[in-house]
Amino acid sequence: MFPCLRDSGLNYLQAVADANNLSMDRIKVIGKKASSLTTNDLNHEKVNMLVGEPFYHGSEGMLPWQNLRFWNERTLLDPLLSEDAFIMPCKGILRFCAMSLPDLWRSRRSLKDVEGFDHSVVNDTLGACGDLPGEQQGPCLPYYVWQCGYTKKLSEVYSLMDLNFSEPTHSCFGETKVEFAHDGTCHGFAVWIDWVLDKENSIVISTGPESRYWKQGVQLLSTPVQVNPANSVMHVEANFDADIGELTFKSTTLS
Repeated sequence: MFPCLRDSGLNYLQAVADANNLSMDRIKVIGKKASSLTTNDLNHEKVNMLVGEPFYHGSEGMLPWQNLRFWNERTLLDPLLSEDAFIMPCKGILRFCAMSLPDLWRSRRSLKDVEGFDHSVVNDTLGACGDLPGEQQGPCLPYYVWQCGYTKKLSEVYSLMDLNFSEPTHSCFGETKVEFAHDGTCHGFAVWIDWVLDKENSIVISTGPESRYWKQGVQLLSTPVQVNPANSVMHVEANFDADIGELTFKSTTLS
């Protein structure tokens, strides 16, 4: 199915067929959205394999979990799947690490008085994250972490939530305590999804900050926190709302 890509999708399938020594007459392109597909389009047969990238054309500037559109489309296709259908990728793992990001934090700092004029009204429009009043928390924004000036990883990588694509979409919640591996100033967290292609977990495509190909979600703290391995601990939780396809990320300093 390539309802949006059309010729580009067909060219992609041609390249896949050539690489696997397949004839294109064995491939049928259905130009319909998942929500419009019926058993009539499949000759009344069940689907035994569903494969996605799952990276979508035009989503390069989006947050990593917006590619969970794959999970939603898999859910729309659920009536057409056989009971033992192979789904690839089989799951996504939400992962994160604590980061020192001084240059990015300063660039996203909220505005207050500038030359005697109150500029705070534009903070929502600009997506300000740093130095927000009270208990406010800014939005999670997509960035190539490696392009954010000085950066330093302050913790190990933590797995926060598993998203099982063998099941229809459902809301998920995950939480963990974060201990720090290095001294420094924590400005926020880099958040991403690792895509696990097979049930054996042997093939994993990571979109973390070690890769320069993918953007990560960056959740900046309103106020930076000095941390050290001896006595600094934070609590982190995330919630995925399947109804609207949104993921929220929240952190609290414990010590």
